[in-house]
Amino acid sequence: MKNFYLFLLKCAAILLVIGLVSCEGDIGQTGPAGPAGPTGAQGPQGVAGADGQNGATTCSDCHGSNQLITAKSFQWENSIHYLGGHFERNQARCAGCHTSQGFLDRIASGEMAASQDIEDPLPQNCYTCHQIHQTYTEADWALTAQDPVTLWVGGETVDVGRGNLCLNCHQPRVPSPALPTPGVDEMLEITSTRYGPHHGAQGALFAGEGAYEVGTGYENSAHTTAVAHACVTCHMAATIDGRDAGGHTFRVETEGGEINPNGCVVCHPTGVQELVETTQAGVEALLDSLSVKLQAIGIMTDAGRSVPGTYTSTQVGALYNYKYVEEDQSRGVHNAKYARTLLSNSITALDE
Repeated sequence: MKNFYLFLLKCAAILLVIGLVSCEGDIGQTGPAGPAGPTGAQGPQGVAGADGQNGATTCSDCHGSNQLITAKSFQWENSIHYLGGHFERNQARCAGCHTSQGFLDRIASGEMAASQDIEDPLPQNCYTCHQIHQTYTEADWALTAQDPVTLWVGGETVDVGRGNLCLNCHQPRVPSPALPTPGVDEMLEITSTRYGPHHGAQGALFAGEGAYEVGTGYENSAHTTAVAHACVTCHMAATIDGRDAGGHTFRVETEGGEINPNGCVVCHPTGVQELVETTQAGVEALLDSLSVKLQAIGIMTDAGRSVPGTYTSTQVGALYNYKYVEEDQSRGVHNAKYARTLLSNSITALDE
């Protein structure tokens, strides 16, 4: 009997354990994380990747010689782009040519003006003309503008190679009233004392475009067809004395008036200084003659300012031509034949 009672007790204990196991309660909250284990051993080093395109290994392409960039910067510091240019004119309508940021803005948009006023304006510099730090190779010297340029006045498209970069700004701005049409007689009102091409006729005169072509006989000098890259060929020829003219000074003559012949000698092996002086004297005489007539009409002051008023289209066109050649500042050297014909025909038209 005693063994029977022990058997019953064992059975009851087993049933109690089974009941306790099968009656599972709700899961409790997660306890706090235990302490971090020790750091494992370092894994094997991976395979080395390919050399990057923008890494320091390519800096030497441009910076490998202390002569390359420093010499250009030294020359540029003697340029009008650095010393002048009125870069403080940061309004959108002016900044497109007067500031570096505005120029790049305008080139990107294709418009005549920058898209907005420019904060912290800068004069033209390396970044204005070259695609600096885009590829970190010598391709960074590529120009920021290379396409042929459609002139704002006259609408002709001009392609002067690398000089296209310069032509984007060195062209006449649209005047008000608009440039008259030769042969169309009308009365026009001038409201500004600064009527004309606005200081930038160089590229247009070189190409023989964008002026008031009254009369006949117009032709271009050899510069227009023979100088492949226009401004660049002559204004950036090898320097004389390292900094006075040529290279990134963009100067053709020194401050003392000495011509840098390095861009001229291919076509003019001798007598460059005399040829330039003779050409300029002839054009200067025509400018003086036209100035006298414009002052007599009352459309221009002796200081070269336009006089607001109403004038014939011929008178307005002749005034524009005077300013076009005068503000080119080469005194005809850029395109002597065209400049002389333009001035002579303007004088004749005012006499009729």
